Amino acid sequence: MFSDVMKRVRDVEARKSVIKHEVVKAILRHPRLNQFRNAYFRFAPNRAPRTVCSGKRTLHLLAAILGSLLIVSPSFAGELRIANPPSAEEQTGRVLEKATKDQPWQNSLGMKFAPVPGTQVLFSIWDTRLEDFQAFVENAGYDATGGMWSLGQDGWKQLGATWKEPGFSQGPTNPVVGVSWDDAKAFCTWLTQRERRSGALPEGMHYRLPTDQEWSVAVGLDSERGNTPEEKNSKIRLYQWGTKWPPPPGVGNYCGMEARIGNEPQDLTVIEGYNDGYPRTSPVGSFAANKNGLYDMRGNVWQWCEDWYNSENTFRLLRGASWYDYDPYRLLASYRRNHTPDRRGADAGFRCVVARDSSR
Repeated sequence: MFSDVMKRVRDVEARKSVIKHEVVKAILRHPRLNQFRNAYFRFAPNRAPRTVCSGKRTLHLLAAILGSLLIVSPSFAGELRIANPPSAEEQTGRVLEKATKDQPWQNSLGMKFAPVPGTQVLFSIWDTRLEDFQAFVENAGYDATGGMWSLGQDGWKQLGATWKEPGFSQGPTNPVVGVSWDDAKAFCTWLTQRERRSGALPEGMHYRLPTDQEWSVAVGLDSERGNTPEEKNSKIRLYQWGTKWPPPPGVGNYCGMEARIGNEPQDLTVIEGYNDGYPRTSPVGSFAANKNGLYDMRGNVWQWCEDWYNSENTFRLLRGASWYDYDPYRLLASYRRNHTPDRRGADAGFRCVVARDSSR
């Protein structure tokens, strides 16, 4: 109880200090301040400042004196435009309004976020990078190892791989892999708390995973029928590049002929005639963005979404396909993959969005 009272006292004192500072700034900007100063020194010429420095001190002194007029002169106070600290809701609105497709909003980790028409969130323009996730693990002391599935000559098995060593080379700007839905949510919670404390993120906003609906809108699927991701799965037979198969050159990081490098099963199926140049993951932004300015919504790594796959609340869903995918069915824009939220795989990562606290 005592600690709560003291916290409220500190909050009040902090707000009073901010308001006092804004009052003095407003007074110093007021056009009548110099008139008051000049009139004063006409009647007291011996006290007129002789240097710029002393002149500034005098103005600050006069600002303090004139501040007292706020108490006895409401009309004078009304002439001042005192900027109160913006509310959390106002700060939230400013972040959402300022970001554009061409000028995304950037956070403290260098992650960039852009608006997507038809949603109320800012999408990260690329998948969460290895360097972003590493900052989280080191700062929070989070253990994201154990139980990861990786690809070897015997297929997909738990071979002791981790997000740091997933079985292939990863650079700092490659998308992190080997992370579960639980890991992705822990990252979002940590980043929200870290940036709220530093002031980088307004109180009215938070990081989370995109919903299934938001992800669909971001790739142009805004008219899907169904109540759950399972009911919507693969109903619209479109690829993100159109209707033809195979994918056109350079459209994204899928399992093309480049995937055969020797540490995969000999009978690995690939997209014949397709070669994107990256046997496993590619650095984020290596391929062209979609119409909303988002990179790697086509391939590279599967992206965890916020929702359950169906009403049984057992499996979470992933969207977008990965460097391992070659099946035309799985590359459909409407395809949903599902796994338990604790699964870690070398083909799965995640993408964040920035949302209002009032949103899902």
